[in-house]
Amino acid sequence: MKLQELEDCIEEKRQELNVLANEVGLKDRRVLTKSMELDRLLNKYSDWKYSYRRQQSIPQSSQMEEKQHELVLSY
Repeated sequence: MKLQELEDCIEEKRQELNVLANEVGLKDRRVLTKSMELDRLLNKYSDWKYSYRRQQSIPQSSQMEEKQHELVLSY
């Protein structure tokens, strides 16, 4: 998954969460589940950003960086 794809997924999940919360209320179990899905995506994004910043201080080929970011996002 590429960074832009992840950002798009985050935005889509955020919109889904808002729509669901407006429809059924914040205390509904489905809202909690959707929120947890969004949290997982946000954690992946955070991990990717942290990994990318670390890689900036260690020169490597761009292909290797891309592979490492793919591994971070695949969990």
